[in-house]
Amino acid sequence: MSAIYFDTLAQTVAAAVAEADQRGAVLARPTEAFNLCQDHLAYGLYRRGDFQLAEFRGKPTKKYYHVVIYRMDSGRYELTAYVG
Repeated sequence: MSAIYFDTLAQTVAAAVAEADQRGAVLARPTEAFNLCQDHLAYGLYRRGDFQLAEFRGKPTKKYYHVVIYRMDSGRYELTAYVG
């Protein structure tokens, strides 16, 4: 992942989805990831999402794409995402 800090929640979620595509992960329900940016996220809190994958690197899988978004006191967002 090239950047892990973002100015807006929407940029952070879009980067998480792009990272999944780059890793070869195909989300079973792609629009579900954008539910992470529906509500306001207060300073010092985090939001976590676990999304089922339909495919990973071209093969069917039962793995999940895990996304954690933390809003720092500075107002920026930190993204952590992994397949597991």
